[in-house]
Amino acid sequence: MSRVRVEGMGQLRRALRRLPADVESESMRALRQVAEDVREDWYTGAAVDSGAGREGIDVREDRREAAVEVGIFDDGLYYMVFPEEGTTSQEPQPALQEAIARAEQRLAGEVARRISRRYR
Repeated sequence: MSRVRVEGMGQLRRALRRLPADVESESMRALRQVAEDVREDWYTGAAVDSGAGREGIDVREDRREAAVEVGIFDDGLYYMVFPEEGTTSQEPQPALQEAIARAEQRLAGEVARRISRRYR
């Protein structure tokens, strides 16, 4: 009977068990970074009256759902939808939509970059 001894199998098994957590962790970091970029981009392009609406732009994270949201979560700032979508007397100024469109192009690359850097 032939025998083969492979060195490092224990390390490989441990690394494989860690992989999903590491991938999720790096993916969440990438999502958070892109969400912060969207927040900053939206903040810069948002219509300004008093500035309260812009100051209400925030990022929140839900690790259970592996999701990150960028938005205005204060119900008192409901009026921020008006410049974004427009009204009968005001043309849309879609700062959020434009910020998201720019971020979509970066998101996949940011996730891939962070994961590949982690596993070099």
